[in-house]
Amino acid sequence: MPASTKRKERVPGSKSEAPSGRRGGGDGPDLISLLPDDLLSSILSLLPIKDSARTSVLSTRWRHLWTTASLHLDSDHLHRNKRPSASWTPRHQEAWRARAIDQILSVHCGPIPTSHLSGYFLDNPTNVDTWLEILTRKGIRDLSFFCHYERRFVEDAEEQQCFYRLPSSLLTCNSLITLKLTNCQLPELPRSVPAFVNLRNLFMQFTALCDGTFHDLLSYCRSLQHVALIHCTGLRSLHVRSRSLDSLVLKCSSPDYTDSVEELIIEDAPNFRCLMLRENALEYLQVEILNAPKMELFGFVCMDIKRLKMGGTCFEATTFYEPNRTVSSLSTRMHSLKTLAISVIFDDDSEAEVVYDLLKCFPCLETLDVRIVFLDDPHDGDSGYWERQGSLDCLDCHLESVTMKGFEGQSTDLGFAKFIIAKARVLKEMTLLCASTNWRREWVENIQQQLCLEKSASPAVEVVLMKDQYRIDEFSTWNLVINDWPQPVEAR
Repeated sequence: MPASTKRKERVPGSKSEAPSGRRGGGDGPDLISLLPDDLLSSILSLLPIKDSARTSVLSTRWRHLWTTASLHLDSDHLHRNKRPSASWTPRHQEAWRARAIDQILSVHCGPIPTSHLSGYFLDNPTNVDTWLEILTRKGIRDLSFFCHYERRFVEDAEEQQCFYRLPSSLLTCNSLITLKLTNCQLPELPRSVPAFVNLRNLFMQFTALCDGTFHDLLSYCRSLQHVALIHCTGLRSLHVRSRSLDSLVLKCSSPDYTDSVEELIIEDAPNFRCLMLRENALEYLQVEILNAPKMELFGFVCMDIKRLKMGGTCFEATTFYEPNRTVSSLSTRMHSLKTLAISVIFDDDSEAEVVYDLLKCFPCLETLDVRIVFLDDPHDGDSGYWERQGSLDCLDCHLESVTMKGFEGQSTDLGFAKFIIAKARVLKEMTLLCASTNWRREWVENIQQQLCLEKSASPAVEVVLMKDQYRIDEFSTWNLVINDWPQPVEAR
């Protein structure tokens, strides 16, 4: 036999021999396959669901590994790689995604601690009930469920919104810690079985909710810390009694809409720290804070107040037709409050007076965020009002940071900035976010000169003028914002 056709005898231990779990050839050894199953499952749990499932084609050993790995089920990551035909519609995509979720849940036997489900699930709610029931059995901890809906109209041409009614099995899920809902309806909370026993974070947007259900949530969910109600329908009067509640975000519309809330009363919340309202909420929402001894953050407080009561101090309109604000004796001051956000029309002399009276209520205030609003029909306010005002407790000892958004350098908003600079003894920074239309070098230099920094009460103060090029959301001041909250989906 010619030498060229002879086979070389392999020597045990030589490089040409591929040991178990390795591949020969030029690709190098397959070291990953030598890892134990539990470690491989941990690696797969870090991959997107489609990539994790694709590993099943590598070998017989990998075929079922992804089904035992901890899984993050995200419907947004499920899409067809194959280019759809011209007849392919969004409804076909929704149906394909629903079938994919069915198949994943039918074969996956490991835990699913987090899940994000988003789609037009009202078309087939039976499937969704099954999904949520399976997730409760798989130890779901963080569930985001966004049920979009098609716009539907009744005979009188008014829009009719539909809600997905959550299955009762979700209420008794002991593993659930964070729940985010859109276009859903909560079932009645059971009285005999504890509901949401470990739930800490509850965020609801465009969700049907009545006053009684909200009261039951606070009463029965003893671990609930953070609640956000964004344009929820059916709420009118909210009474907060909870020993665990830490923060409440309430964003609702004016009384002309179905999601309006008329009254919010913090009756007994010994560990409550943060109350966040939409910018103009106090124009139509009556707020009463009776017992919140640890409250640190409050905003937005617009100066067009319908009624705001904090203990023995009350701001309210005298009449509907003459909305001048009256302030009763400042018998109650909130020493716990550290951060305040206000919305004010400085050109309105009555609103400027409310700002001054409001600051009296918070002697330990450290951070003040001011959003400046301008009238459609501008007129000159009292440019000398702030020059006539004396100092305040918060200015003498505590106020360190002030931000003014929408600053235009007019006599009234400039007067307030000068008042703070002249009175705040420990002020460290004042940030003026200026409208881009006014941003010119000469204008900036003129503002810097008029601020009279040489007369500042604090020797360490730094004033920063910035061009406000972007819309700043009313909740962006704080870190308790609902991140990655989807916007309402338009009709298909």
